[in-house]
Amino acid sequence: METLHKNEEKYEKLTLNLRDFKTKAVVSVVLPAYNEAETIRGVVIDYFEEIVNKLPSKLIVAEDGSVDRTPEILASLANEIPISLFSDRGRKGYAKGVSDALKKCKAEWIFFSDSDGQYSPNDFWKLWENRYGYDMIIGRKLCRSEGVHRTILSKGFHGLFNQLFHLNLHDADCGFRLIRRDVIQSVIDEARFLKYSFWAEFTIRACLKGFRVYEVPISHSTRSNGGTRIYAPSQIPLIALKQLIGLANLYSDIRKGG
Repeated sequence: METLHKNEEKYEKLTLNLRDFKTKAVVSVVLPAYNEAETIRGVVIDYFEEIVNKLPSKLIVAEDGSVDRTPEILASLANEIPISLFSDRGRKGYAKGVSDALKKCKAEWIFFSDSDGQYSPNDFWKLWENRYGYDMIIGRKLCRSEGVHRTILSKGFHGLFNQLFHLNLHDADCGFRLIRRDVIQSVIDEARFLKYSFWAEFTIRACLKGFRVYEVPISHSTRSNGGTRIYAPSQIPLIALKQLIGLANLYSDIRKGG
């Protein structure tokens, strides 16, 4: 109740200039949501206040078949602030849900952030200030607030695909990035092999197509409503095996010109 009360107070302090929302958006802000009932309201308001309230933007929230109160909370919030809410009855999965949301964006730039509260919307400006020299700017988590097992898995995975594809990426699967729309149009339908690293495959393919990619240091916090639901220690061996198979299929596809 205390968290909700604080969020409501914060919302009351928002100063909206409705004329700004009639201006053509220069950036689409995309937030995915799945079973984030405890925090989603505060996260959406934070991004709205920090970005949409300061820059001509369109905020898109893609809710992916949550089984908690996330859909109801977002539906209520959509009546309070100008957001575009896309809610699915059935679970699509992260990659499919994100892909569908990105395809709906019309602005030249698309900013994407996972909505689990681990990223700070303030870091958006670190990416935005680099947009003139690059096609995709990715947040690089210097201090990962995740379990040791996931950190080790990520480093090993990055080392492997950097060698395979002759790249020098540090955080290719980071869910906090700014992307030109033409990059999405060129790559989105091809990213299909890495089930647990959609963004890594997207980034690899973008780099190999010649798009300019840059990594910017950002902050990363511990999830406020518990640990990750996917990378449990007991699941790591199976996930690692699937990642290796996916990486082999990706390598083969790229060698064939896919």
